[in-house]
Amino acid sequence: MKKKKSIQIVDLLCKVLSIVLFLIIWQILVMANVQRPLMFGNLPTPVRVFQAFAELLVQQEFYYHVGYSCLRILIGCGMALPAGVFFGMVIGMTRFGKNFILPVFDMLRPIPQITWIPISILLFTTIEGSIIFITFIGAFFPILVNTIAGTETVSQTLLDAAYSMHAKKGQVIRYVYFPSAVPNIFTGLSVGIGTSWMSVIAAEMISGKYGIGYFTWMSYNLMNYADTIVGMITIGIIGLLCFVLIRRVESIVLSYREK
Repeated sequence: MKKKKSIQIVDLLCKVLSIVLFLIIWQILVMANVQRPLMFGNLPTPVRVFQAFAELLVQQEFYYHVGYSCLRILIGCGMALPAGVFFGMVIGMTRFGKNFILPVFDMLRPIPQITWIPISILLFTTIEGSIIFITFIGAFFPILVNTIAGTETVSQTLLDAAYSMHAKKGQVIRYVYFPSAVPNIFTGLSVGIGTSWMSVIAAEMISGKYGIGYFTWMSYNLMNYADTIVGMITIGIIGLLCFVLIRRVESIVLSYREK
C-alpha cells in the first residue's frame, strides 16, 4: 500500500515537473525572441498570460462568456445524448435502421461541423439556436457511432437466455441491449463533448456575440494576444473538467462491474 502511494506521489511530481519545464521553455523562447523555425518571439510570455488571467478573473463579463459556452454545450449535448442513443440502438438492432437510417447518417457524418454553420443560420431564426445546433451536431455522431457499436456487440448468449425466459422485446432492450451498450455510450459522450467544444468555439467565432470562442477571437482581432491564450487555456480547463465529470459518472453507473 505504501509502495503504491509512493508511486502515485512520484507520478504526480513528474506531471507537475513537465508542466513547469514547459512554461520555462516557453518563457525562454519568448524572451530570446526566437523567430526560427517558429516565431516564438511574437507570443506573450507565460508571466504575462497569468497576469491577464488574474485580471480577467475579477471581470464579470469574462464569466458571461464562459457561462454562455457552457450552457450551449449543456443544451446541445443534452439533446444529442438521447437522440444518438435512440437512433444508435434502432440501427444496431434492426435491419430497417441499417438499410434506411444509417446510409443518411453515413453521408452526413463526414461533413465538418464548421460547414454546417451557414445551413444552421438558414434553418434557425436566432443566432443562439444555430450555435446550439452546431454543438448538437458535434456531439450527436460520436454518440451515435459508439451506441451502434455497443448494441451490435451484445452477447448472443445473453439474448438467447432472455428469450428463453419469454422476455418481451421491450424487456430485452431495457435489460440486455441498453446495459451492454452503456460503456460505449459513455465513450461516445466523452468524444462528443470534445467535438462539441470544437464546434461551439468555431460557431461563436463566426456568429456569436458571447462565449469563450467569441472572446478568444475578438482578443486576437484586438491584438490582445495574452487574452487570446487565456481563452485557449480556459477552453482546455473546462474541457478537462467535462471529461473528469463524465468519467466520474461512468464509474458510478458501471460500479457493478467491479463487484
